[in-house]
Amino acid sequence: MKKLAIVLALIPVLGWSQVKSGVSYSQHPAYDVVTAMHQVWESGTEAELRALYTEDAKIWDPGAEEASDMDMEVSAMNWWQENFSDITITTMEGATPDIIKYKDDKEGVWAMEWMVFSAVNRTSGDTISTKLHSMHYVTNEGKINMTANYWDRQTFGAQIQASRGMHRNGRVYDEHPLIDKLNQMVAHFEAGEIEQLTTYFAADATFNRLSTMGETPLTLEERIETWNASVAQNSVRDLVQYGYPDAVYYARSDSWTVYSWWWANNTNAETGEVTKKFLHLVHNFNSEGKVTSCLLYTSPSPRDS
Repeated sequence: MKKLAIVLALIPVLGWSQVKSGVSYSQHPAYDVVTAMHQVWESGTEAELRALYTEDAKIWDPGAEEASDMDMEVSAMNWWQENFSDITITTMEGATPDIIKYKDDKEGVWAMEWMVFSAVNRTSGDTISTKLHSMHYVTNEGKINMTANYWDRQTFGAQIQASRGMHRNGRVYDEHPLIDKLNQMVAHFEAGEIEQLTTYFAADATFNRLSTMGETPLTLEERIETWNASVAQNSVRDLVQYGYPDAVYYARSDSWTVYSWWWANNTNAETGEVTKKFLHLVHNFNSEGKVTSCLLYTSPSPRDS
């Protein structure tokens, strides 16, 4: 009861702390400008679109480091109209626009909306759609001076690609924890730390070379033997990365693969001879981050460095 009394006592205080900074409208002439812009995007012309914006208007899209200008906005509209038909921009179910007039702003108002953008690919006939939240600053002269758009770029981008006959099966990363693991594995091999190297692999991991594809792959135990033999044979094992690795996530199989390229410079422990081979490694990882299989491509024969 004492806690309840304290909470009730705070309610007036919280109410007094509120400061009214403007007025919100659900209908306003400024939103008529925004609605006209939607109609132009659906089937209008460049001149009609430019007429609704100030010359120096800025359009911000999600994740953009710089705003687009009107030339880029016109180009975007033309691309959509050329490649898609039945473009519609409609109010999301249950939503209404908010037009906010801030009391200290004498230049215009902000119009906020929650919409659904949809279109039909002219070639494939596929329909794509996304939810769209936008904020538009409309001047007292009835011109849009700034727009900030928000939508799910990843899923909508995948829809666009799929509608054009392109299916995105995953993503490529040049920096990723699995790449870090690969570099750690290489460092352990160079140092002759085979026991530590082994911990990065699943117990049932398999190993293949290009020359043995189609044959029974090596088991982890058998691969450990070849690693130990290489350490005994070569006093120096220097792997120099060529380019940079790619960590690829494959959506269809929900799996990860790391591709890497190396120059392997080995110094023979008995003769001191230095040989150089080019290696391409493919490591497949499971959901626990363990290597389940490894494929090794190498140059046909050692070359003197």
